[in-house]
Amino acid sequence: MHIIHFDVDAELNKYLKGDTRSDSLQKIDASEDFSQIDAISIKTGSNADKSTLRPFTNLKLLVTRTVGMDHIDLQYCKANGIEVKNILDYGASNIAEHVFALLLSGTRNIIATQPEIQSGTFSFKGHLGMALKGKMLGVIGTGRIGLEVIKLANAFGMKVVAFDVYKNEEARKELGFEYVELLDLAKTSDVITLHVPLLDSTKQMINKSIIKIMRDGVVLINTARGELVDTQALIEHIGKFRWVGLDVLEGEKAFSKDHPLLKFENVVITPHIAFYSDASVKKIAEETERILNESIVQ
Repeated sequence: MHIIHFDVDAELNKYLKGDTRSDSLQKIDASEDFSQIDAISIKTGSNADKSTLRPFTNLKLLVTRTVGMDHIDLQYCKANGIEVKNILDYGASNIAEHVFALLLSGTRNIIATQPEIQSGTFSFKGHLGMALKGKMLGVIGTGRIGLEVIKLANAFGMKVVAFDVYKNEEARKELGFEYVELLDLAKTSDVITLHVPLLDSTKQMINKSIIKIMRDGVVLINTARGELVDTQALIEHIGKFRWVGLDVLEGEKAFSKDHPLLKFENVVITPHIAFYSDASVKKIAEETERILNESIVQ
């Protein structure tokens, strides 16, 4: 089987075997012959659609080294006999940890204090933190990542409510949270964190009407998909939030220093790195190789 791995950085390159490339599908050399390639692996940097997949005339398998598949034209792949596989879990705990990194960086003023520290001022005044113990955490999406977040929240002594169209009653009993409707979660939560895939039903689910019913001083964390949040509505109501921690953005591939959210002191943005740890990179490579090897055996 002839395989090419796209969107590969230096860390992942340590573990993946064969032809690895840092470029995305959009940047492939049009003069190169890909007719003998049986399988490719990609990440969200690549848009797998008719235009980018056309050169791969013999492609049988596309592996995305992600959980989400919204960067892939699944209909086109199905029509052209291309099997699509994703990695369901490469370490949900890594993303859950980043949720709390974003959360604590704001609630305990870790970022806000740095300008004073750098200027030589060492004072607690004006930096009253928000304790997490006893606060209500609203978790939207109780898949693997959402449940890992709940486990950490329990360790902090937080109360937890959750919303999901598919209710995991076994996890609810084990972890001691309650399912509520989305509007009730928005009304009662001190912290809201998003862990759902991007679907037609979830696109811009955090919109003007939902934001309006949230508590004043609420904290919003998004490590899932940027398009879950209506950015314009967030900007218009930014004063509602004590803190906003975003690892993903709407249209993040076009991000620049002029992004409108950068001007707000109560917003921190990280560049889609919640998944990216020493443990997860190794697991991603292992899972990618496993999927490819299973396909070869078949």
